[in-house]
Amino acid sequence: MPSVIESYFSVLMLFGFSHAILGIWLLVKDKQKPFSNNILALLLFAWGFSCYWFFAFIVKGPFFSVSLTTFIGPMLALTLFPPVFLYVKYLFYEYDHFQKADHLHFIPIYIYLLFTFYLFYDSNFSIVDMRKHEWYKIRRVVCDYIATIQGPFYFIKTNHVLQLRHQKLKANYSEIESRKLQWFRNINYSFALVFIIGGISTILRSNLIDPFFLYMGYHVVLAIGIFSITLKIYKYPMLFTNDKNVFLIDKEHDGIPEDSAHTAVGFSQIPNEHQSVKEQLILSKIEEVMREQKLYKNPNLSLNDLAEAISESRNSISAALNNGCNKTFYNYVNELRIEESKHLLRCEKMLHFSVEGIAAQSGFKTMSVFYKLFKDIEETTPSVYRKAHNNK
Repeated sequence: MPSVIESYFSVLMLFGFSHAILGIWLLVKDKQKPFSNNILALLLFAWGFSCYWFFAFIVKGPFFSVSLTTFIGPMLALTLFPPVFLYVKYLFYEYDHFQKADHLHFIPIYIYLLFTFYLFYDSNFSIVDMRKHEWYKIRRVVCDYIATIQGPFYFIKTNHVLQLRHQKLKANYSEIESRKLQWFRNINYSFALVFIIGGISTILRSNLIDPFFLYMGYHVVLAIGIFSITLKIYKYPMLFTNDKNVFLIDKEHDGIPEDSAHTAVGFSQIPNEHQSVKEQLILSKIEEVMREQKLYKNPNLSLNDLAEAISESRNSISAALNNGCNKTFYNYVNELRIEESKHLLRCEKMLHFSVEGIAAQSGFKTMSVFYKLFKDIEETTPSVYRKAHNNK
């Protein structure tokens, strides 16, 4: 292979590794992050380290360690696929800690480590002798074949969870909200190239196909995938944070009357340097139409409906809400609905309404969404909230 190609490729690998480090830092710097961020950070670490290993393999010198490669080189293939599935699982089911049952996904890695330490022990703790051990090459071949099976297995499982989530969002909200899943679906489909190319390199090892070229191919996909994820984390941080109470107005500290507090929720009172004059105008128009027409009480309200109501484009509304409130359209609308429900739950004239009736009056299509959002924001149930405020 011409050295110039190796040079360009090594730069790409270093690019992927550096973006993995950046992405991990962006994910873990917020102490209030959802636990799923830890899994995404693990994913970036596995992909990033694989890129670094290939960079070191090409450049050699002080960057490459024969001992480290001897111990974990073949294991890298086993770390690429499980975090993809586990991330969407932890994200969509909102786990707040690692599930013990998920250790099953890492059993091949645990077995690999035990077997590797056995080889090291059986080689009298010598790296040179270990590389000459009769089972040393078998270890690599087994890892390659396991990874070849893992690839399509985790791709199917990940795609299944994404599809279930898509259907749930479509049923509870609208087709627009379900598009938020598209970014990781694209990652999953592009990552299919990794197990396809890796599988070819494992199954069709011959003089006709140099595995080195195939390894280069799927590492290019890894580097591009890392960049895409890190870019998404940087541009849309709200997708990777817990924003239950972000930018909610505290009526007791801001002097907003209790009965009218629900009409003003959703907008940050702190000037945003990233917010343009045009976006400020759009936010004012949204606030006005929500206050006067209470569009959020329509359970089928869509971004298209709001765009038509204020004569602005969907993209400009989304940008204004993202930059000005750090919220998506549906985050914003659902917070207005929660504030409306709180107002109705406190109202003595609404005591004859059931909680389900209050939810419907506030614009919620399903009770499950109402209960979850209400408890997330108020840290209590609607029934307890109503009892507490009507017994004062």
